[in-house]
Amino acid sequence: MGHSLKSSRVLFLASCGVAALTVPMAAFAQAQTPAPAIEDATVTEIVVTAQKREERLQDVPVSVSVVGSAQLDRQNVGQISDLTRSVPSLSSSGVTGATPAIRGVSTNGFTRSSESAVSVVLDGVVMGRTQISELSDVERVEVLAGPQGMLFGKNASAGVINIVTKAPNPSRFEVIAHADIGNYDYQRQRLTVNLPISETAALRFNLNNRDQDGVVRNVLTGKSKKNSSYGGRGRLLWEPTSNLAINVIGDWQKTGTNGLQPYVYAIVQTPALASRLAACGVIASLHNEENCSEGDNKPTSRDVSYGLSAQIDYTLPGDYVLTSITANRWREGGKFGYFGLGGDTDLLNTNILSTNLAPSKIETFSQELRLTSPKGEKVEFVAGLFFSDTASHDLTFQGGGLGLLPAPLKAGRGGVTDVYQRSYAAFGQATLHATEKLSFIVGGRYTDEFLKDDAVAFTPAQIAALGYIATPAFSSSSVSGRVKTDNFSWKLGAQYAFSPSAMAYLTASRGYKGPAVNDQAGPGVDPIIEPEKPMYYELGYKGALFDGRVLATASLFHNKVDNFQTAVFVPSTPANPVPGFAQGNSPYMTSKGFELNLFGKPMRSLSLNAGVIYNDAEYAPTFLVACNSEQAKGVGTCSAAGTTRPVSQVANVPKWRLLVNGEYTRPMGALEGFVQSDLTYQSSTDFNPSPNPVTTSRAQWLLGGRVGVRSFDGRWGISVFGRNLLDNAYPYIVADPLGAFNGGAGRSYWTTPSMDWHRSFGVTLDARF
Repeated sequence: MGHSLKSSRVLFLASCGVAALTVPMAAFAQAQTPAPAIEDATVTEIVVTAQKREERLQDVPVSVSVVGSAQLDRQNVGQISDLTRSVPSLSSSGVTGATPAIRGVSTNGFTRSSESAVSVVLDGVVMGRTQISELSDVERVEVLAGPQGMLFGKNASAGVINIVTKAPNPSRFEVIAHADIGNYDYQRQRLTVNLPISETAALRFNLNNRDQDGVVRNVLTGKSKKNSSYGGRGRLLWEPTSNLAINVIGDWQKTGTNGLQPYVYAIVQTPALASRLAACGVIASLHNEENCSEGDNKPTSRDVSYGLSAQIDYTLPGDYVLTSITANRWREGGKFGYFGLGGDTDLLNTNILSTNLAPSKIETFSQELRLTSPKGEKVEFVAGLFFSDTASHDLTFQGGGLGLLPAPLKAGRGGVTDVYQRSYAAFGQATLHATEKLSFIVGGRYTDEFLKDDAVAFTPAQIAALGYIATPAFSSSSVSGRVKTDNFSWKLGAQYAFSPSAMAYLTASRGYKGPAVNDQAGPGVDPIIEPEKPMYYELGYKGALFDGRVLATASLFHNKVDNFQTAVFVPSTPANPVPGFAQGNSPYMTSKGFELNLFGKPMRSLSLNAGVIYNDAEYAPTFLVACNSEQAKGVGTCSAAGTTRPVSQVANVPKWRLLVNGEYTRPMGALEGFVQSDLTYQSSTDFNPSPNPVTTSRAQWLLGGRVGVRSFDGRWGISVFGRNLLDNAYPYIVADPLGAFNGGAGRSYWTTPSMDWHRSFGVTLDARF
């Protein structure tokens, strides 16, 4: 493990080159999909595992969006955040657009013990806080809307992103290579080798690499932001007998940047800050791409995640299947022991707050044991036990002159946080086929959880030893919390088959997302954050069209999330005389609307995927948020305490999303030509729950496309692609987080340019033999 990331990448690229040279030019290939592929099959043949058993997609009484490997490739979907261009119900938020939301419900917490409301599951393993980002050698992605904790591990109160990678194939040796290269120094490579060992065993290896320049440039150093990711996966499949299958999977991924912050100033209305930026050569605007940061630091912006899992499936007499999934996952981010410049928060060449560090280590162990009944019985069921154990160690440190201390003096604050989470659960879901057409669904899950969160602030002596000054006006508090809780969540429903190709369903689900501890709470603030409990209703229809070539789905949904975890107003008390905001529970939030989807092959030469969602998401009427930087206390809608009613639509939740993508093919002699296109529309959103026109995003239109040729046997292909062809610049976020430091008057707005900030082009080569 002594090789550096750079040398490892060179070795990986060299191996890709050697593999490519072993293939004749006529064998450059378009990868992938074992028959019947999702894009080639009739919709009646598509199989998913949305209910922990293999079922036809059109028979599943759950809102499921399926993205197959070919669609992932043609849309250049290489990361989980890219899936928003393929699934209408999936949106994203956050500084880098990496926080997923399904039908408007997401994670609004910033405490270490908060877990995502959208659970990511990789080959049956719940990722939890050891999240992954890259999608490589993936068979399909299933996005399930609504509470899914019944069958998918823990939490999953908003939904699940279920990632299924490609399994080893004992019947054939195969090498698959894929390479993208484009402007802005974009490059992405994948190399997959399928290696049969015997008639009953095979290995599959995948390596992936991605590099891309970001948009932001630091005028102080002359460097532009760069993003990189490098990793791999190995998978062993062994079927020693006809009733036993063993899957062992190991994966590793390293992501990071060259240390540049992704933020720039977009709007500055304070003369002090404007003059500082001008002196550095930066002019704030909505299209600004430059900052003047002295706090760049590469070691602080690296993230490594890796894991190992083993799944054993044993078929018992009577075709019952007993499944065991054992997994251990690790994630490490940042650099412990470093307290210098990094994570610059003021984005200036003066040290106002140029140190903002948060290295972390997380380890999760999970064990699932479940029993699946055979198909075709009067009663079909899945039942099991689940256990998870997570421990994390985090360090936070902030430092700078705060615009008050003369150089070189710096104030500092920080501490360490240790979190331990343990969860036991017993679950089961059954379908009773009352008649050939009518079925009833019943499920339940009992969960027992324990959470311990200890945040210990650095002492003045410890801060001084690091070269900083401790001051009461800029300090951290020690917080400790313990929570032991249990919960019963449930699901009821009915399903009616009008014909083998059309059905309707009605379900009601009570979900659950575990408690958290606000380890950043101040004096007099209760650190315990209560569990979220969504009450979810869905009425849906699925029907096949064009002789089973197209599936149409429609659903109405209503979701009320009680104890919604978010930032809440904390009034003044004798112990805490200054009112403020802390992570806590809103009474509830609601999300309601409809979703329509079409996908399949209406004609032999045309593949089509289209979807639209309308989502009316609202906060509770009694919920209050902080007044924004443009408001004054006691004036207009801003109360004397500094609170106001939130925006009418939940922050970062678009009311409308529309997606259309497809591929048209045409024979060209011995070759096949193809044209692909995808269009995404998203209505305007508010980045902040406090009403402020400055932090409102305009409606978004993103257009992408691809043109190319390939061999009919799929052994080679070449294409040209483009993203954001309309050249519309959209940010991930607009916020005013540091008004108190930047001139003291607020109204200094950041923006984070997205990776699709500019029009981009590239070339793709595919090879397979």
